[in-house]
Amino acid sequence: MNLPNKLTVARMIAIPFFIACFYLPDWVMFRLFGAEILTKYIIAGAIFILAYVTDTLDGRIARKYGLVTDFGKLMDPIADKLLTAACMIMLIGRDLMSICNFLLPVFTVIVIAREFLISGMRLVAASNGKVMAAGILGKIKTTLQSIALPMVLIAGPVFRAIGVPVDFIVLAAAVHMTIWSGLDYMIRNREIFSPKH
Repeated sequence: MNLPNKLTVARMIAIPFFIACFYLPDWVMFRLFGAEILTKYIIAGAIFILAYVTDTLDGRIARKYGLVTDFGKLMDPIADKLLTAACMIMLIGRDLMSICNFLLPVFTVIVIAREFLISGMRLVAASNGKVMAAGILGKIKTTLQSIALPMVLIAGPVFRAIGVPVDFIVLAAAVHMTIWSGLDYMIRNREIFSPKH
């Protein structure tokens, strides 16, 4: 197994540890602007950020050194989707976002539904020998998600305390891009929905 694939596997192995962080004791690491920053969410945020860094690294290494494999093509996006879904599911009901925490279940359903739909389309395309390339909107969506989720984890209470909901704005933008990129993807690959498929 080459290095990019090892990084992908490591990212998947990190997911249970990421989830376990949410069940650690509510120890306060520090207080900022009157907001309590809990150690467990700092650790979870650090794991999420590290996983995103490995995602960026494995892709660059694989392309640069010609280490692209079928395993990597399959498992790399799955690892990303699992981590994002796990984070959003674990955030539900934890009141970490600066405002509108009641929207987190809606955001989560939108993100997961989009990934199921696009993954299904890719499977149909692959069964017909076609490759559905990711678009720039999808890359923007992924980048926004990777910024917004650790921001909610680590700094959501601080943004609430200062009355500036940066975390909510970035996450809402990520969800907006999730919808937009999904629609763009379906339109660009609408032949998948033709009767012959």
